[in-house]
Amino acid sequence: MKTDLRVIKSHAAIENAFINLVEIKGYSNITIKEIAEKALVNRNTIYLNYGSKEGILDAIVKTSIRKYFGQLNSQYFKVMGLNKRKIEMMYRNLFKVVDENIELYRIIITDAASSGFLNPEFSKLRKEFLELIKPNSENKIKVSFLINGVFGILTNYITLATGTAEENIKILTDLTYSNLRHLSYSR
Repeated sequence: MKTDLRVIKSHAAIENAFINLVEIKGYSNITIKEIAEKALVNRNTIYLNYGSKEGILDAIVKTSIRKYFGQLNSQYFKVMGLNKRKIEMMYRNLFKVVDENIELYRIIITDAASSGFLNPEFSKLRKEFLELIKPNSENKIKVSFLINGVFGILTNYITLATGTAEENIKILTDLTYSNLRHLSYSR
């Protein structure tokens, strides 16, 4: 079933207004009324489509996550295995998606009212990485440590602007590749 163009335009206007207001005022300081005014829609349109500002945030984050997984094409990794080039591609895609809305992610992570919001989404990413790597019972703790390190580096990149995307991609690729090679010997 094809989505009505008016609905698509309303969603885009609401989500863009939300991002803009969050960047200007912070997540805690915006209201549905302000979002509706900026998006040039009725407040009821927001409540009907999203339910709340948390619903808008959820929709934006889920779209980013879907976009990342769409680019990742995990079946390719599962069938062909992980090598350094594929690991780099995985991180390049991740940073591309993050960079598209980095200010929003920075605010979400640092704003007390929304700081835990990304935890379920990060959990989904962790699960996907675990499925790609397929750790055994002997190295599961090491793989979990590696994955948590990746998310720590990503969080620092978002919140503290630690290095460029290219620098972080290179570091993460090298760390992941060398650790996965080491883990493959212990299987």
